[in-house]
Amino acid sequence: MMTPRPPSLPVILLLAAGEGSRFGGAKQLADIAGEPMVRRVARNLLETELPVIVVTGAYAEQVEAVLHDLPLRMVRCDDWASGMGSSLAAGTREVVRSFPQASSMLICLADQPMLGNASIARMLQRHRAAPDRILVTQHGDIQGPPTLFPRDCLDALSALSGARGARSVLERESSRIDTLAMDDGMDVDTPRDLQRLQALLAKRST
Repeated sequence: MMTPRPPSLPVILLLAAGEGSRFGGAKQLADIAGEPMVRRVARNLLETELPVIVVTGAYAEQVEAVLHDLPLRMVRCDDWASGMGSSLAAGTREVVRSFPQASSMLICLADQPMLGNASIARMLQRHRAAPDRILVTQHGDIQGPPTLFPRDCLDALSALSGARGARSVLERESSRIDTLAMDDGMDVDTPRDLQRLQALLAKRST
């Protein structure tokens, strides 16, 4: 009897390798309602019941320590200092190696702690309806992650390097990009961003 092939499904890639230069330190470990930010994001993503791979780099040991008990995979990017492209490439190669039947890859960032399951579910629903489209989220005037790439983009993403991230792939494939508005993708780039987020959470809890 032939062994059945594993189902085709999206895989989530969570980028958590950055140095946090604008933040002034390991923002992945910043406290969000009593929990390290990267762990909060990872837990939310795991609620999708999809595979999650986390890319670590700067502060790798500390970041991996706060994730060690979660049911996810981690890959360390030794070349993280050269830019997001290198971290993204390292993660994509792990997706291809570990999940050869993956239908797509959903890229998320560790500094978006307010990202909700409803927004992720909407992206996944759109992917099921239009599996060949690249999905990019729009936060106000800014386009960026979460971003979903179909399987046929993974080879190009695996070859990235440097600081531009996936921009070169998006430019080359611009004719098949769909944009989805999202209001919960606030990035925590600076200490002021963190203070604003903490104030928002405190207000919601009262």
